[in-house]
Amino acid sequence: MIRIQSAMIALILLAAGNVLFASSDFREPYLEVPTPTSVWINWKTDYAGSSKLEYGISETNLDQSVTPDNNQWTDAGYNNDYYYHCAHLTNLSPNTKYYYKVTTGDKASEVYSFKTFPGPGQASQTGGIIRFAIIGDNQLKNEARYDTIITKFKSNVELKYGKPFNNYIDAVLMVGDQVDIGTLDNYEWVHFDKTKYISPNIGISTVLGNHETYGTLKNQLYADHFHYDGLEYQGIKSNSEEYYAYQLGNALIINLSTEGNSDYNKVQLAWLQQVVNAANKDNTVSHIFSLGHRPYQAEQYVGDISGWIRNTAYPVLAASPKMFMHIGAHHHLYSRGQDKNLPIYNIISGGTAWDQYWGMSKEEDFDDVQKTIPRWAYQIVEINTDKKEITVECYSVGYTTKINDWTDTKDKYVWEDNILIDKFTRKFSDITPPSTPEISTVVQDTIELPITFQSSEYKTDSDELYNSTQFQVSQDISFSITEIDLLRDYENLFGMGENPWDTKDINANVDIFKLEIPKGKIGNGRHYVRVRHRDRNLTWSEWSEAQAFDVKNSIIIDPAMVVNSNYFQIGDTIKVSYTGCSGNPKDWIGIYKSGVAPGDEPSVVWAYLTGASGVANFTLEENGKYYIALMADDGYEEITDRVEITVGKKAILEATKQNYSEGEKIVLNYNNCPVNANDWIGVYKIGKTPGNISSDKWSYITQEAGSVEFDALAKGYYFAQYFLLDGYDAASEKIFFSVGDTIASVNTDKLEYNLGDLISVNFTDGPGIAKDYLGMYKKDDDPNKDPLLSYVYVNGEPSGTAVFKDNNLPKEKGEYFVVFFTNDSYNEISNRAYFEISTEVSVIEKDDDFVKLYPNPSSEDVSFIQSNYPIESLEIFDVNGRLLYSKQVNNTTNSSAILNHNLPAGVYFVKVHTDKIYTVKLVVTE
Repeated sequence: MIRIQSAMIALILLAAGNVLFASSDFREPYLEVPTPTSVWINWKTDYAGSSKLEYGISETNLDQSVTPDNNQWTDAGYNNDYYYHCAHLTNLSPNTKYYYKVTTGDKASEVYSFKTFPGPGQASQTGGIIRFAIIGDNQLKNEARYDTIITKFKSNVELKYGKPFNNYIDAVLMVGDQVDIGTLDNYEWVHFDKTKYISPNIGISTVLGNHETYGTLKNQLYADHFHYDGLEYQGIKSNSEEYYAYQLGNALIINLSTEGNSDYNKVQLAWLQQVVNAANKDNTVSHIFSLGHRPYQAEQYVGDISGWIRNTAYPVLAASPKMFMHIGAHHHLYSRGQDKNLPIYNIISGGTAWDQYWGMSKEEDFDDVQKTIPRWAYQIVEINTDKKEITVECYSVGYTTKINDWTDTKDKYVWEDNILIDKFTRKFSDITPPSTPEISTVVQDTIELPITFQSSEYKTDSDELYNSTQFQVSQDISFSITEIDLLRDYENLFGMGENPWDTKDINANVDIFKLEIPKGKIGNGRHYVRVRHRDRNLTWSEWSEAQAFDVKNSIIIDPAMVVNSNYFQIGDTIKVSYTGCSGNPKDWIGIYKSGVAPGDEPSVVWAYLTGASGVANFTLEENGKYYIALMADDGYEEITDRVEITVGKKAILEATKQNYSEGEKIVLNYNNCPVNANDWIGVYKIGKTPGNISSDKWSYITQEAGSVEFDALAKGYYFAQYFLLDGYDAASEKIFFSVGDTIASVNTDKLEYNLGDLISVNFTDGPGIAKDYLGMYKKDDDPNKDPLLSYVYVNGEPSGTAVFKDNNLPKEKGEYFVVFFTNDSYNEISNRAYFEISTEVSVIEKDDDFVKLYPNPSSEDVSFIQSNYPIESLEIFDVNGRLLYSKQVNNTTNSSAILNHNLPAGVYFVKVHTDKIYTVKLVVTE
């Protein structure tokens, strides 16, 4: 019946002079996020022709039309014609369904539908509902991952809410890396092709990811394909596709760029502050959602986040009482945490790009992240304006068990049918905080460690369950400086479970209502402990009353003083933290000019201590050299070492180029310099520490502003910094630049390997960025066009050794190369190290003491492997080195069955991964 209907439709269109388009030459339309009164609809063809978009509020009466803008683009390596058609529909009605079709030449699309956004502050669906989805990185072209998450998302919506899906989802928010490389090829086959199941029917917005900036055209095609520069909120426009804001009902969506430099971010920050200020005064906005490609926090590939988001943009957002959630991507997994003090969520929605699992990188458990789950996942956000609450659901669609194995897709994917892996709700009315807890452990006498403090049980007048506890221990009752600050959630999903794609709950057997202080954790003397409780609505109780306790026979803490920097500008806050003091209220801190002895002349500024530990803040109003002294009992007996500081201008350095050619002189501009005697600028290779090793180049600076020219440097990655008084106290930020094109060096430990051999690669002179990596390709591949076969991150080290092993290894004979890439890009920064995989294998001809294979020769359907060590996995190769069969055993047993019944008679090799890799010859007979 379906075939007959399709044929009838085709005949009708033919009679009208049109034919249904074929996806090879006419891409399905892509809707950019609408407004209440407008929308952009874009489509691509590989042929020229007059174009038209017809639309109306009736599927059978498309009574209006517009003529689109038509563009023709070219790109290196793209061999087809790329015609891009953009139609801007305006003067639409809010919250209204429209129908449309597009035509180019003699080919037309089917009739699609979309809905405009509701008016400001209004709901789009009955019951006061606004609903949108969040879907992370697309990126991969040659794997059926992103198209699968899109189709599973659509089917889940239709099953959960009804058809058509765009009646129930208002928009889709994407979080960057919509393409792997910013080429026309990727925009056609990733951006258009993988979103085509939803893109004609629902508005999509995205942010600029790092992968959009790769390729010969950089991020030009990102700007060409989108029209976000026309979006505005309260008349505020960014005039940029790279950061922009729009309103969906009572939600304000702020899209930020994490790919800009400092000057770019100054402009972006001013725009952000203007948007947030307007939102705070806007009664139609109740909630703010912000997005940026690089995330706020990440427990894998630690440090690979956006410092600008975390330290600069987020504080502006968090200052708004309307801020609800920040959304990142870049890491290909799902993660959810929350601000330690404020009711604000932070998530990573990493889509389905390159596998990112436990054990692949530097990992750290952060207390502002509650769960990290390596799954291909998306989120559905539902705002209920009637109930005044927001619910976020996260669904997994699967994962891969052959990590980093891009060459063999057999039994690779484990698809999950929209499994709910996280759900949280925040309510915004009648918020009752948990009851104030107390420390129920009573300490009367001086105690010796260890000791366990027990919090009272969680109590609340609401129906909210508990989420977190926070214990603090301090030497002063004001808790101005803490010795212990322990924040724990009832669950903490972190680290590898049974497999790299599984996460364990490391708090599963932890009583978070107890604080255990081990021996030697804190020193002798008086301490104070307190606790508070947080519910799952992210509402904190008040702190408990502080309980004092005295410790004996523990460590002796000598007085110590720490200053937040050694260099300040006039008016900067000089933060002096002190610990281990006597608690005498007459102990004091004074700041003196260098060369002045305490008592001979008065201090410039001073303050009494407020306890045994604490913080004192000062400012100075005159440039110069100073020292800070901590003294006892209103006298001049110094009880800690002095800390020397300098107050002066903070120099600003700038390289005239980001990349210099070999043999070219290096010119650095400087201004606002302190110009003390023997101030200097030093240049160092990345990885060097000033003071521990000589600079590569240096020069004294004798004026406030100017430029300094250095003779040519050897190729490499460098930084420059301004230093004071012939020393190594820095009075500027580091600036970075490079010299040469192919800077880093790589070489493999061998030129020829057997199948299954570990491939060890030495690398030097890298830039030291968290997501620098080594990529592997076939000999004649082009990284800007051909798929990456395998990769290994180098943990941000500029030099070292990395090893390809297990599923990172090639699965067939041939010639390959390894090359160094920087910052998760396809920018080659090293030579290519070529090597060969031969068909030769190291074979155990007979059973030995480690591995046994029986029966062998075999005419049976099954053979068995017996090992002295637990078996991780098995693989069978033919004599040409082709992988025929693989099986995960996962170290659960010392024996395993091998299925032989599909193997024709002949000689095979069984590779057994156990304490090391053994290869056994298997003979299959008729």
